[in-house]
Amino acid sequence: MRVIAGTAKGRTIEAPAGLDTRPVTDKIRQSLFNIWQFDIPGSRFLDLFSGSGSMGIEALSRGASRAVMVEKRKDAADIIRKNLNSLGLMKNAVVLQEDVVEAVKRLERKGEKFDTIYLDPPYTVDEIFEPVMELMGQTELLDPEGVLVIRTRKEKEMKDRYGNLEKYREKVYGISRAHFYRLAQPEDSGTQE
Repeated sequence: MRVIAGTAKGRTIEAPAGLDTRPVTDKIRQSLFNIWQFDIPGSRFLDLFSGSGSMGIEALSRGASRAVMVEKRKDAADIIRKNLNSLGLMKNAVVLQEDVVEAVKRLERKGEKFDTIYLDPPYTVDEIFEPVMELMGQTELLDPEGVLVIRTRKEKEMKDRYGNLEKYREKVYGISRAHFYRLAQPEDSGTQE
């Protein structure tokens, strides 16, 4: 697996062994970063269920000012750190080796905000998708102009609304589906200032 664009373009990213971490294919990564391309430079990127760290690394390579990568497995978190160090991207990165729910709560307590939040829960743990989206819909981690994307199996349906998040787009990539959310717009009260 290689970094697609930016300062680390063409450099190899090591991935953890096993099927628990499904590295995002180059095609999906390329497509998502094409959608986000003008929003990434200078942005804050949160990569949940980070696996190999390929999404956060791609964001940093393309000029994100900060990337936080959350991965519970020690072997995977160690590989993310190794990848960041070998690519010279560690200074703008934070790797949290902990459960996503605990990490999200801690980041919110610290008042963190992110322009892009990417979630890639393991497909083998189907029961995590709804609770993690309910949690994200209750947090204030997403910047008002930001976007949250969750990757699921192609067949998986996700609700149009989770708390303060509303779905505005879906895109299918082979066996995967990306669901795009943003902060729900407040209802127009009908008054003009």
